Amino acid sequence: MKMKKILLMGAMVFLILVILVPSSMTATDAPANLKKYIRPAEITKLDWLLLKAEVNDFSKDIRWDDHGLIKGVSFFAINGRALVGMTFLVNKEQYIALSGDTTKKVFEDVVFLASNILMYSIPEVKDGANVFAGFGIIGGKIVAEFNDGQVTFKR
Repeated sequence: MKMKKILLMGAMVFLILVILVPSSMTATDAPANLKKYIRPAEITKLDWLLLKAEVNDFSKDIRWDDHGLIKGVSFFAINGRALVGMTFLVNKEQYIALSGDTTKKVFEDVVFLASNILMYSIPEVKDGANVFAGFGIIGGKIVAEFNDGQVTFKR
């Protein structure tokens, strides 16, 4: 008797979930003005991996350095120069206050840190390989770049 009740309840749940509850929206039954958002998008695997990493690994509050110089990072795919592009947001007050040597070391370290987090999905960027990074002051200009393992200031 108990088994019959379980089977009956299971069948009812199945009916409710599969038949009675409307299926998810598809491109054919979406309102005309929303169809463009339901179509498959053209996105590369690299774009997808970078977006996934940014959401899963880099959206947390990360302490990038001991000086409060770096506030965050965004990623993008690059054709030509490198495989992965990074843009780091730089705290202007800390940038002005720190020495050039300290700033350069922080910039190198954060590229290596970000690269070594990304390497689990994109092994080719380990230790900053195949990476181009720009360092921009919040609300301002690019102050430095990382390319071929070197930081170059744009002062």
